[in-house]
Amino acid sequence: MVEEGDREEYLFKIVVIGDSAVGKSNLLSRFTRDEFDHNSKATIGVEFQTQVVEVDGKEVKA
Repeated sequence: MVEEGDREEYLFKIVVIGDSAVGKSNLLSRFTRDEFDHNSKATIGVEFQTQVVEVDGKEVKA
């Protein structure tokens, strides 16, 4: 069960699409884990990651 204080105030679902080998997965990794892999392999299928940030004192989950 989710406690009232443990829940984010806003939830955004973001879809990143584009040509292959342009850095979509690395963009996502940089945002969520502050990592960038110059030697990453092509993503097959889909990739899901989440990040909670504070905007104007409110928690936003993206």
